[in-house]
Amino acid sequence: MTAAAVDLRGRAARWGMGCAVLVALCVAVGLYLRMKGLAAEGFGDDEVHKWLAAQRYLRGDLGGDDVEHPMLMKALIALSALVFGPLGWAPEAITRLPNALAGGLSIWAVAQLGKRLFGRAAGLCAAALAAFSTTYIGYQRVAKEDTLLGLFLLLLLLCIAEAKAAADDGRSPRRYEVLAAASLGAMMASKYFFFLVPIPVVAVLWLRPVTAWRVPLRRWFQLIGIAALVWVCLDWTPFLPSTWEYAKTYLTGQQTVHGSLYVMGRIYPNLIEYGLHGTPVWFYAVFAAVKLAPLTVLCAAIGLCVAIAQRKASHRIVLSWMAVWFLVHSTSGSKWGRFFTPMLPAFLLLAAHAISIAAGAFRTRRPALAYAAMAGLGIALAFGEASAAILHAPHYRLYINALGGGDARVPWFFPHCDYFDAGFREAVEKVAASAEPGAELATEIDWPAKLYAERAGRSDLRQTLVRRGQACRSATPCYVVVQTGRLYFKNEDAVRNLSRRTPWTTVRIRGEDVVKVYKLDPGESPFPGGKVEEPLSEKHAAQ
Repeated sequence: MTAAAVDLRGRAARWGMGCAVLVALCVAVGLYLRMKGLAAEGFGDDEVHKWLAAQRYLRGDLGGDDVEHPMLMKALIALSALVFGPLGWAPEAITRLPNALAGGLSIWAVAQLGKRLFGRAAGLCAAALAAFSTTYIGYQRVAKEDTLLGLFLLLLLLCIAEAKAAADDGRSPRRYEVLAAASLGAMMASKYFFFLVPIPVVAVLWLRPVTAWRVPLRRWFQLIGIAALVWVCLDWTPFLPSTWEYAKTYLTGQQTVHGSLYVMGRIYPNLIEYGLHGTPVWFYAVFAAVKLAPLTVLCAAIGLCVAIAQRKASHRIVLSWMAVWFLVHSTSGSKWGRFFTPMLPAFLLLAAHAISIAAGAFRTRRPALAYAAMAGLGIALAFGEASAAILHAPHYRLYINALGGGDARVPWFFPHCDYFDAGFREAVEKVAASAEPGAELATEIDWPAKLYAERAGRSDLRQTLVRRGQACRSATPCYVVVQTGRLYFKNEDAVRNLSRRTPWTTVRIRGEDVVKVYKLDPGESPFPGGKVEEPLSEKHAAQ
């Protein structure tokens, strides 16, 4: 690391042949880990909506449900289906492929940003961490928009860093300003997190005391126009009347199914409007502390302390990123583990920064051993993440580090986010293979239940949600599916009541019962109280 790197002066150092090969190797290995066994886990509830939306896109229908999310990712899934569907790929793999590819590009982006901010050694180390981080891999293998958002955010920050360096070097920063605006537009076309727009604004304003780079007010409006144009080109569904009709019901809570989240042994309200009274503010701080390898956590903490103490140009960009992100997401009453995906690279970059500082100190005392020291420290840091990734494949998200008590604590910390409905497909397949004709299937995710029941040739199974007065109201046997992590205010009485019984079948992942299925007699309620007064079919017959 040089002072020019951390102060963002001059052009970024070139990789050189050796480092370029190593970065390419990191991208290749990281991409392999993200793509291998993409269909090993069944669809999560959110992913089913993406798959069905992509099928509608192929028919020219841009409406339907899920319009609360931008169209970019769904369009990429549709393209993936068009190319790989005829080859016999599983729908789960097709749906997740765009994110896996974007995850590979994210490794390159992390490397480039690390090199620009902290030098080549830090960039290479950060690339290795991004390639092997089991949490980064795991959350980039699910079909949610956070991976694309994170990729374009990395490119945005890289352009800001390059613009600052160009201006101070006497070069024009305008090209990088345009690219930054385009990246911001692509971010908003990936996910409607408009509250992250202040990140580049805060970074640019905080850089003013340490740079000659200035962005006049007129230029700000021009860049906003470029960002808006890119957004509209990549995502025009917000302008369709059907989107506004759907948005009315979504914003008024009519689309909310659960509204709560089980975290660290307790259920919390999990809606934005709850604010500080919703899911606790420490959610993401704990997530960062237990979902990265212990050495990564330690080095990231050291790097963060250095950044706060020195506040040089590179530090200000990373700190602006972290400050806005944590302020917005921590004070929101709605939190999900996947939201951390765009934030995670900041910790990897800070950890790599700490390693490069240590190697620099070693170089001062023992110059002859500087490269060996850097290699040893980098390998040790990457090894912690790589070993966790290898042990947890293909269920990468199911990792809790030693600081959090190990993997036995997965069902306690963030089970809803980490399991992401893993094992549900297998549970439905077991029910479909044995259930009586017209039996009822009561779950918390009726869309995946319907999809997998129909795939198994059991479209006759009746789908209900585990809600008092709704579940198990027919005159047929009722199969109630209870998933680890899907514990809510609305079903906790039923889950507690059923826990006293022996499950009809279970699905285990890494030694844990992640899905339990209970078979109830006709008319028997999963909620306390036993039999319902009268099964619906009998009531209708009487009428």
